[in-house]
Amino acid sequence: MTFEADPALVAKAVGNIDRARLVQLVVDLVNVPSPTGYEGEMARTLHGVLQDSGFRSTLQPIGDGRYNTIGKWYGEGGGKTLMFNGHLDTSFGPEQAHRGLGYRCEGNVVDDEWIYGMGTFNMKSAMATYIVACEAIRKAGIRLAGDVVIAGVAGEIEKAPVNDFDGAQYQGYGPGTKYAITHGAVADYCILGEPTNMMIIPRHCGTTWMKITVPGTLIHTAWSEHESNAISNSGIVLAALNDWIPGYMQRNEFGGTQPKVNIAAIEGGWPWRGARTPENCCIYMDVRMPPEALPMDAYREVRDQIRSLEKQHACLEGTIVDTYVTAPGTSIPDDHELIRTIVAAHTQQLGAAPEFGNEIWYSDAAHMNRYGIPTVNYGSAGRIRSGGGGFDTLQGEAVHIGDMLDIIKVYIQCILSICKTAD
Repeated sequence: MTFEADPALVAKAVGNIDRARLVQLVVDLVNVPSPTGYEGEMARTLHGVLQDSGFRSTLQPIGDGRYNTIGKWYGEGGGKTLMFNGHLDTSFGPEQAHRGLGYRCEGNVVDDEWIYGMGTFNMKSAMATYIVACEAIRKAGIRLAGDVVIAGVAGEIEKAPVNDFDGAQYQGYGPGTKYAITHGAVADYCILGEPTNMMIIPRHCGTTWMKITVPGTLIHTAWSEHESNAISNSGIVLAALNDWIPGYMQRNEFGGTQPKVNIAAIEGGWPWRGARTPENCCIYMDVRMPPEALPMDAYREVRDQIRSLEKQHACLEGTIVDTYVTAPGTSIPDDHELIRTIVAAHTQQLGAAPEFGNEIWYSDAAHMNRYGIPTVNYGSAGRIRSGGGGFDTLQGEAVHIGDMLDIIKVYIQCILSICKTAD
């Protein structure tokens, strides 16, 4: 099944897209700093915007001064409910501003073509496209049968508390979305406008973050033995992991995509007390998994590697492997009615069918799908000004205005197709 809309009504709504409103809204949202854990002001700003746009908006407190913003545009009955989900927290905070325009919590329009600033890429521009799409439908005088939900959620960025790193600023991986969908923000379908460069992403990897603790002996240098030094012995573990990683990636390839493994951090000793050996050394790693795999699969592989090393090296006896993030991936079929509807809208509005892809990054689509709300990642950001797609760490965050206008057309057709119009 593919949902369809009246082409004349779609064209009428598309004709009411307000470019100036879109640009100003992106700038306004970017101007509100909202790193993970400090989304409160951003939530309140979005709350006001949604109210002004005719939504019934609610602030959902999720703790520690953090909020979701849930806006609902109620239809007149008889249609499906479509949600647009987007996270309020940004990948970085104001401390990155020195790196250039793309890292400032300040929207800057360049050449009347690009908008630079923290959150333009991930993913305040998406929130603006949702709102402007709905405003265009309202301006066209079109009444919906079904409801539209816009969910601005806290805590999506991939962060996690560990050891002494505790507090709201480390609480990511979806507490906002999980709270929203268990406290009233539900829908038949959801489009999540992550920066996919207008590709449809029906599936993405899961992840398991692990902490490997290599034991050692805490003692003064004068009485130390190199064979008992936890930092030195962690080198044995790192070498073995580096040998294991390529095979793991090849064995777990899906749809032409290999999940990656990142040795993320190493921690041990006290640099201010060089006359002591550390009692342990910890290795932290991020193991990405195919969408259908479970965290225990990755954990067992790593744990088995460590157990094998213990048998070969007595100095590694007692090494512990712990997990501190366990987040399965997600996948919906390429021929799902939501995806077919997006494909039809993209093709009709933009003149060519969209590309499909897989992703290694994580998104709240995983939580939505597991709670029975079919969700796909499909957003306009993700194009690099110098060419190609992805993210350029030198340029920082940016979004192309024309791409946003294009995807708004697609979103309008999706809304009218899924929610239907009131007779």
